[in-house]
Amino acid sequence: MKKTVIILALFIIGVFLLESGDTIQDKLEKFGEENGKGYIQPLVTAFGSNLNSGLFNTAKVLKPFRFGIMFNGQLCFFPEEAETFMARPLELYVQNTDVPIYKDEEVETATVFGKKGGSFTLNDELGNYEIDTAQFVLDLPNGAQNKDELPFIPLAIPQINFGLPYGNELMLRYLPPVEFDKQMGKLTFWGFGLKHSIDQYLPGVIPVDLAVQIALQQFKLADIMKVNAFAMNAQISKKLAMFTFYGGLGYESTTLNAKYETEVMVINDANEVVPEIWNIDFDIKGENDVRATIGFRYSILVLKLFADYSICKYPVANFGFGLSF
Repeated sequence: MKKTVIILALFIIGVFLLESGDTIQDKLEKFGEENGKGYIQPLVTAFGSNLNSGLFNTAKVLKPFRFGIMFNGQLCFFPEEAETFMARPLELYVQNTDVPIYKDEEVETATVFGKKGGSFTLNDELGNYEIDTAQFVLDLPNGAQNKDELPFIPLAIPQINFGLPYGNELMLRYLPPVEFDKQMGKLTFWGFGLKHSIDQYLPGVIPVDLAVQIALQQFKLADIMKVNAFAMNAQISKKLAMFTFYGGLGYESTTLNAKYETEVMVINDANEVVPEIWNIDFDIKGENDVRATIGFRYSILVLKLFADYSICKYPVANFGFGLSF
């Protein structure tokens, strides 16, 4: 039996994307899997860009057994090209023929960050057959900006840094489990990183602090969805009185895995729309790659105020405060 999937349900991050009661699951119901990936990929990239921000605000590592508590706020700005993508039409055919319902052409439509969704174009040859074409009119999902402008994606992350022997520093990020929805389960988040001093091997040779860092983070929604973020970077900083100027160059990646059971509607050989249970399991890789960061920190005794800007696939402004002891 030849079948074509015409809806795909996906519970995914983005409470802020609710629009007139529509969830992201509702928005993806009108897509096949590849179109669903194109629709949601910009959100994966933006989420990864935010997660991999605020990992450092100085290249100097904490002394052994000293610690700091930091609170980061991020704003990820997505470019205009992230608002649309080219969607492929569904492969539906007139019963007992090879005549496609839709023209074989891609349609520009909204991503999750876009505005108005597009529509697939019906095949001109349908007029030769006695079928109700109205049932095949398919308007693709709108994006989050269809009603409200969404210039950036915000995020807030707490973290703790611990000084370790031999020029090392441990970073921990954590949020206690929160029940997002009784049916969907709990949200959990954790992250850790390790920074190592490089200038310790060059005592008195260079007037700046140098370090390298690696970090792993995971955001998980029960057993339905998991986002993994990875980052590694090289850092440099210079302290002048109460100011510390810092920068970094690094590489980052983000991957979302969705795994769940859902009911999809399929077209059978009789052109009937019938329900069927599908086990969904796929990955979406963000477009994150190289990142360059520049920023400054102002210190007042144990209080630290900092802000930086990262140039990456989707640029991010990071700001926050912390206490070091």
